[in-house]
Amino acid sequence: MNALEGTLVLDLTRLLPGAVATKQLADHGAQVIKIEQPGEGDYARKLAPAVFKRTNAGKKSIGLDLKKTRGREILLSLARRADVLVEGFRPGVMARLGLAYEALRAVNERLIYASLTGYGQTGPYAQMAGHDLNYISLGGIMGLNLPVIPGVQIADLVGGSMQTVTGILLAMVERNRTGKGQHVDVSMYAGVTSLLTVPLSMFCENGEDPAPGSLRLNGHYACYNVYECSDGRWISVGALEPKFWAELCRRLNREDLIARQYDEPQDSLKAEMAAIFRTRSAFDWFHDLRDSDSCVAPVLKISEVARELPDPCGPPPPHLGQHTRELLSAHGLSPAELADLTAQGVIA
Repeated sequence: MNALEGTLVLDLTRLLPGAVATKQLADHGAQVIKIEQPGEGDYARKLAPAVFKRTNAGKKSIGLDLKKTRGREILLSLARRADVLVEGFRPGVMARLGLAYEALRAVNERLIYASLTGYGQTGPYAQMAGHDLNYISLGGIMGLNLPVIPGVQIADLVGGSMQTVTGILLAMVERNRTGKGQHVDVSMYAGVTSLLTVPLSMFCENGEDPAPGSLRLNGHYACYNVYECSDGRWISVGALEPKFWAELCRRLNREDLIARQYDEPQDSLKAEMAAIFRTRSAFDWFHDLRDSDSCVAPVLKISEVARELPDPCGPPPPHLGQHTRELLSAHGLSPAELADLTAQGVIA
């Protein structure tokens, strides 16, 4: 279903969070045009080519120098027809270019203008440089997992990309009602703090920081944990509800463990479960337990997950400026104007 077919998105972002957000819009039918600096383009082209390929497939690219007056004029012209613009610069950069939300709203009041930053538009951290690890540190996630750094970018993808898409879609709903766009302000740091429902609830209940491993879903309980098997692979157990735990214990021929599900301390119960799962391979256990309500699953490698995905690598992304002439010609610029802009370095 292409729910966003006919929607034009201008993507001024670089690297991961904005690229994933606009890729999700493209996956649902939107036409996404990357606006890239001539010569270097999106930093991810060189820093992470494989990631760039996956997150920019299906988009088109215009090489446009926004530091030049004519480049900014062209962007304003494109914005007149656009539905959405997404930018990921530090606060104040777009304003210094004369391309802040107010300037673009003046040429298109229906435009939804999304700004994606690390720490928001205002406040003591607004101008501070950062990456995913910094955002999850200040946002409390890292403190729950020390010293293990998560293997996926939580702030970038959940606090950034998903929040951006959600904000844009909500703004579209509002625009359908009022006919007007709005400024969607997304902070990856703020997005991270929205994930703290369980640990914040515990803190508010007893006024104490949750100790590492003390969270219900953080390895404290035997019924919600991972266990190494005889082949060195791991299996996950998520039998939180008593009915699931009881079914698992019955399938393991250990009905004596059913009543101990939430006994404290949990150390001896976890040790007994670990000893049980070490007797067979992970996929042997999964084969025998998958058809029961035991809530078990093997811990897969990325290569194994990739085999289950439809075309995990996807089509190629656009070359830098690949669609400049095509799109700007359709926008009304003549061959002579395009040649002149190329000579001036405004477009590539």
